[in-house]
Amino acid sequence: MKKFLLAFLILSLYFNLVPQLFPMNDILRFIHLVSFFPIALIVSKKLFKSGLELYGVKFFKGWYGLILVGFATGFISWAILYILSFVFNKYEYISMKSFTESGLILIVVLVGFGLGSLINDMIVRGLVFNSLKGKLPIYLIFILSILIYSFDDIWFAGFSVQNTIFSIALGLSLTYAIYKTNSIWMTTGIHWGLNVCYGVLFSVSNKVGDGIILFEVNKRAPILLDWMSTIISIMMFIFIYSYWRLSGGENSKN
Repeated sequence: MKKFLLAFLILSLYFNLVPQLFPMNDILRFIHLVSFFPIALIVSKKLFKSGLELYGVKFFKGWYGLILVGFATGFISWAILYILSFVFNKYEYISMKSFTESGLILIVVLVGFGLGSLINDMIVRGLVFNSLKGKLPIYLIFILSILIYSFDDIWFAGFSVQNTIFSIALGLSLTYAIYKTNSIWMTTGIHWGLNVCYGVLFSVSNKVGDGIILFEVNKRAPILLDWMSTIISIMMFIFIYSYWRLSGGENSKN
């Protein structure tokens, strides 16, 4: 447990705190993200005498298929969320940016959110599951992973009852995916897919107007829309649970 706490502290501080202390442009942020992997490898070797597999980074037949299934699940789920937001006037469409500008934004979104999603899942789920497996009951590891993700989300988005419930609902899908596959790939695919869909509207800066689609936020939108992300997260979990039930229901042995 002490080794887990030390590893979690080192990696979390590097990933989350360093960008807060040192302002970064896109290039520096990219270097910061890529540098995480050798640091994670060193931490794994020194504390656990392992490699990146400690974080769920395991390569086996069909691993890339899990990324694709996860990406499609996350992207489609969040696309439904944003389509409903436009249909019910929470967002009011203005226009789209030029083809060239949109292409550049999409590249930054794909790379930035791809690396960010992978790193977050390595820390919050991969490290938690693989370092504590056999030391704690699986249900406690499951709960711990969801709680860590929720606190992490609250740290950036701020606390509210609505946001906390949303984080728990989304964390359930992401955590269940790594539990069923015993690897990081489907979880990261889901995380990456929904983040890319988010990035189409808000880019990596999380600001209205920085994405590909230009729109205005209508503050008079129906209150139910504020809970739509939670509802869709729950529906996404039902889909993922059903997917594994229909595909055999057995955990990956890889």
